[in-house]
Amino acid sequence: MDGLKVRRVWAALLLVWLILLAGCGGMPKEEAGEGYTVVDARGNEVYLPRPPRRILAANPGYDTILLGLVPPEYLAAVNIRDTDPEVSFIADEVKNITPQVREILNVPLEVIIQTKPDLIIVPGWVSADHVESYRQLGYPVLVCGKIKSMETLKENIRLIAKALRRETEGERIIAEMDRQLAETDAVLATLSGPKPVGMLVSQMKNFGGTGSMYDVLCTRARIENGIAKLGLKNGDPLSKELVVKANPDFFLVSGVRTVDLSGANEAHQRFLSDPALAGLPALQNIRIVSDRYIYCASQQCAYSVKALANAAYGRPLFDLSDEHLIKGYE
Repeated sequence: MDGLKVRRVWAALLLVWLILLAGCGGMPKEEAGEGYTVVDARGNEVYLPRPPRRILAANPGYDTILLGLVPPEYLAAVNIRDTDPEVSFIADEVKNITPQVREILNVPLEVIIQTKPDLIIVPGWVSADHVESYRQLGYPVLVCGKIKSMETLKENIRLIAKALRRETEGERIIAEMDRQLAETDAVLATLSGPKPVGMLVSQMKNFGGTGSMYDVLCTRARIENGIAKLGLKNGDPLSKELVVKANPDFFLVSGVRTVDLSGANEAHQRFLSDPALAGLPALQNIRIVSDRYIYCASQQCAYSVKALANAAYGRPLFDLSDEHLIKGYE
């Protein structure tokens, strides 16, 4: 759908929204206080009349960052994948939060109106037209940057923390991330020999090359990312022929998801049973790691590096029994 059509659709939805507001008495009055402005990753000035207390992100990474900054009751809704401990670091924290929805672009307008968010947070890949459509409905929208490195992740944590007036909490999160990563680096620096070559088995055939957070995690975990080794960038398709060419030391496969919205469980089985891969030694070295580590884009990446290293080297280099949500508040 082109930009003009999107604007027309949202204009019609805006009329419906105004009618609904008229019927229910309008949005709740804001608490008294001095407003402030935050500049998001696209350079947009986002005015907030007060620190948000009804935040809608509906994204596993951002929901995790949010819960490091504020208590669960500040979330207006959560992504349904947040409830699956195979995929999420916050399954226990969000189990009583409703509604549970899919990605922000798939959240129906009536649900957005129902949740009454005072801030919507969206990833950097969301189109400008969609962002503007939310703003036309009267909701402040904070666009975060694309997470491609530890630094861009930290920038997003700081941006969200600033929007919530939780800057101190944000710096505490980053400090704990850095502390854990430094300890992990020190252990990995004692290892010798070549880095093991790992090939990610993912239903997203164009995910995992250079420019992805997954590649950053592999590098930090002292793993040779087989996808990047082939010269593929994030977004480039990975064929079976290229997998054979890479001849990895092991296949990295996620565990069985409870909430499987994309058919990942079946996709993994189809991939590994393909006759084209039958002669690869890596089929004898299948390492299973939870999706929450593989696709991590939050402060919990400090644990992802440890989990990936444990899988790649086939032994418990790191104890994950004390894993917990990295928070900036008590």
